Amino acid sequence: MKKAFMSLLLALATVTVSAHAADKIKVGFANRTLNGAFFNGLTEYMKIHAKERGYDLITTDARGDLNKQISDVEDMISQGINYLVLNPQDPEAGMRITQIAKRAGIPTVILDSDISLDAPVITRVQANNAKDNIEIGEYAVQQFGDKPMNCVIISGNQGNLVGEARRTNFVRGVMEAQLRKYNHTSLTVVSQGWGNWDQQGAQKAMEDIIVAQGNKINCVYSEMDDMALGAILSLKAANKLQDVKVYAHDGYKKGLEAIERGDLQATAANNPNTLTDTALGVIAKYSAGNKDFPDYVYTPTIMINKDNVKQVYDPKSLF
Repeated sequence: MKKAFMSLLLALATVTVSAHAADKIKVGFANRTLNGAFFNGLTEYMKIHAKERGYDLITTDARGDLNKQISDVEDMISQGINYLVLNPQDPEAGMRITQIAKRAGIPTVILDSDISLDAPVITRVQANNAKDNIEIGEYAVQQFGDKPMNCVIISGNQGNLVGEARRTNFVRGVMEAQLRKYNHTSLTVVSQGWGNWDQQGAQKAMEDIIVAQGNKINCVYSEMDDMALGAILSLKAANKLQDVKVYAHDGYKKGLEAIERGDLQATAANNPNTLTDTALGVIAKYSAGNKDFPDYVYTPTIMINKDNVKQVYDPKSLF
């Protein structure tokens, strides 16, 4: 009798553990690349916040290859993920991947990228790129006054909707502020370079532009802090940084250090810590039954310059 009772307890415990395992949420995070501090930060903070919430997590690195990213997601679906968090390589690949996930019954959250409003996703978690960069553009006009701005734009990759939103809204912020204050605009985009979202690519792009347009430049806008640091290295090497004001976006720790040094004028917060925690928070709410989300969930807007950089800077940040 005692033996039978113990067997029953063991069976019940096994059922309980199995049920708990079945209930545990498994999330797949498909990152576009790990090339660069920002993308590494997304993956590392995703691991931290998934562990905090008790989620199982699978992460992948597409290495900048859209076909690999599609294959990565198909593999994660075969491993039984319940949710997909996707940082798509580009909008076209993102649309294909979300459709694959939908067919498999996997809800998707887009992280730090944009995608067509027709895509079958819960929402898109990102910084408010329009608001952030309008504020940075307005701050640039505070610094330049009515002096003509001859800007270089360092962009990530062609077709990237987030990069497009950042640069166009920086330009919008500059021109609207100039119109309000001076009744005319004095912004010229001298050149655009493509840095592929990393410091080395931006450094090379800036070197080429300096050779072609060096004497005309007094302003650089970079769609990402890490690329801004590459542009700054090129400007320093050419002995031109003292004549050029550099602006960027992301709030990277090394970018904030550059603001303290005076190399970078302003950036805006786009911390992977906040982004990943927000994305997993969306999954938690969705799993609890909340299916009503806006098209975009924005992280807080914080424009960072010399006036507030010491308050924002966190030496322990992974990014």
